Amino acid sequence: MFSRKDWGSGSDGEQFTETLSRLKRTGASVLVVGSVRPHQQRDVCRRLLGQATVQPRRRVLVSTTGDSHQFDADINASDTLKLVSYATQARSTAATDTSPDTIESDAPSLEASPTTTTTLADLGIAISSAIEELETEADGLAPAELRVGIDSLVPLLEEYGAERVFKFVHLTNGRTRDTDGMIHYHLPMDRDSDVVSVLAPLFNIIIELREQNGDFQERWSINDGDQSSGWISIDQS
Repeated sequence: MFSRKDWGSGSDGEQFTETLSRLKRTGASVLVVGSVRPHQQRDVCRRLLGQATVQPRRRVLVSTTGDSHQFDADINASDTLKLVSYATQARSTAATDTSPDTIESDAPSLEASPTTTTTLADLGIAISSAIEELETEADGLAPAELRVGIDSLVPLLEEYGAERVFKFVHLTNGRTRDTDGMIHYHLPMDRDSDVVSVLAPLFNIIIELREQNGDFQERWSINDGDQSSGWISIDQS
C-alpha cells in the first residue's frame, strides 16, 4: 500500500513515501472522503485493511450502516477478525421485528458473532475491547498488524452531531495508535465540506476519492496537506 510507483519520483516523492512508511510503523488514522461507487470504496478499504500483503493482520471491522458486505472482499476464513456493529434506534427496532430466518439469510458471508451496540459510548467500548482481545490473543501486536475499519461516520454524525463524534474519533484513534495500528473511517462527503474540515485535524492521512470521466482516482494528503500524492488513477480491474 505504501510503495506505489504513482506517488512520484524525486525528493518530494521519496519524502512522501518515507512519511507513509513511518506512519505505518508508528500507527496512523485515515479518513476516506468523497462520494463514489461502492466498489471503489471497497477497493481502498481492502488496501487499508492490508489484504494485499502477506504479513499477518488482526482486524476489527465496524459496521455503522447495517451493511458489512463492504468488508467481504478478500476476507479469508482464516483471518483473525473481531466484528462490531452499531445500530441506530430505528434499525435496532426493525431487527427486533424481523424473523430469525430473514436475519440468517441476510447475514454477510464473513459474519461470525458481532458485538452489537446501540450507543456511541458502547461502540467506543466495544472497539477498545476488541483491540484488547486481539492484543491478548497475540501476546502483543507488531507494528501495523492491527487494522481497524469503520464503514461510515454518517449515521454517527446524524445521531450525535460533530462535537460528540469528534471526541469518539479522538479516543478511538488513540486506542488504535497505542498498538501501532491503523484505523480508517469512510465519510462520503467533499473534502472541503464543513464536517470534514472539523474532523480533519484528527487524522494523519486523508484520502480523497473521485470519478473523472469513468476514471477512478484518489489523492492522499498527509501532515494537514503539506504533502500530497496528487490525483492517481486506480485500476479497478
